[in-house]
Amino acid sequence: MNTALPVAVIGAGPVGLAAAAHLNERGLPFAVLEAGPVAGSSVRQWGHVRMFSPWRYNTDAAAVRLLRASGWTPPDPETLPTGHDLVSAYLEPLAGHPSIAPHVRYGARVSAISRVHVDRLRTAGRENAPFVVRLEDDSEIHGAGGDRRLRHLGHTERARRQRAARPR
Repeated sequence: MNTALPVAVIGAGPVGLAAAAHLNERGLPFAVLEAGPVAGSSVRQWGHVRMFSPWRYNTDAAAVRLLRASGWTPPDPETLPTGHDLVSAYLEPLAGHPSIAPHVRYGARVSAISRVHVDRLRTAGRENAPFVVRLEDDSEIHGAGGDRRLRHLGHTERARRQRAARPR
């Protein structure tokens, strides 16, 4: 993987910001692209709704480590947050953290993702070419490619914790 290129993270919601925290922890360059004007824009649309999962399932380990190091106190892991609680107590502090904030771009609506200088189906070595992310404002971000493990960091951490919490 070409580490000079950033990993593009689409969305500054719970999973996107968790991925950013993991990338930061690993020292990898990244860019978080959020279509909305603020972190958690989609969550804010249903902010009045109480979630079915307690806080312990709605935070990510790398994100919690990053926030705790700056003095953040996590909510009670057994309480059920609303969407607004998730945004104000977790997403806003995470998106505003000095290690994350400079890498978040708001109002960045992704219109297409492809590989740089390759045909859609037939170019040899296509899987190793870096990605290009095209935004609705006609700008482009060239990002890293090839390491598929990085694309699902948020999902895998949450799934691991949920499996660990299941009664046996």
